[in-house]
Amino acid sequence: MAGSLQDQLLNAGLASKQQAKQAKQQKRKKAKQKKAGQAVDEQQQQREQLEAARKEKAARDRELNLKRQQEQAEKASRAEALQLIEAHKVQLPDESDLRYNFAHGTTIRYLFVDARQLEQLARGQLRIACHEETYTVIPAEIAERIEQRQPDIILPRPKDDTPEEDDPYADYVIPDDLMW
Repeated sequence: MAGSLQDQLLNAGLASKQQAKQAKQQKRKKAKQKKAGQAVDEQQQQREQLEAARKEKAARDRELNLKRQQEQAEKASRAEALQLIEAHKVQLPDESDLRYNFAHGTTIRYLFVDARQLEQLARGQLRIACHEETYTVIPAEIAERIEQRQPDIILPRPKDDTPEEDDPYADYVIPDDLMW
């Protein structure tokens, strides 16, 4: 009994040749449909993968464009701030004995100024701008415009030294023109 089940059924007389032929055709159709279905499934999966990859690339591109636009805006605002500084900087005297001390970060820096500029710096009418370790004196109105664009370029105003009400040394006023 070395034959297929179909041959055995035909030999035993349980099935006719017509039934065997129909069974073979149905088997082929199912196999063909299965292959076609798999091919369709594979094509569908490929389409989905391509669509997902395209969406991911679009998102990445949007993110890169946004980052590039932010960098360009930052660069433009920095250039505007530097143009304002160059256009409105106050000319410092070449020879002066008055030294204006100010803090930048944790270090104490100084600029040589004349008496009028020293008074304006003390009142807050002039401000100091720092770019690449160069210090420039500019009017306060311009400093406010620059702070809107680049707040890190303008040095902060000196803190108000008015004494508190319960300060025991409130009666001892420090003069404005005290040089340290």
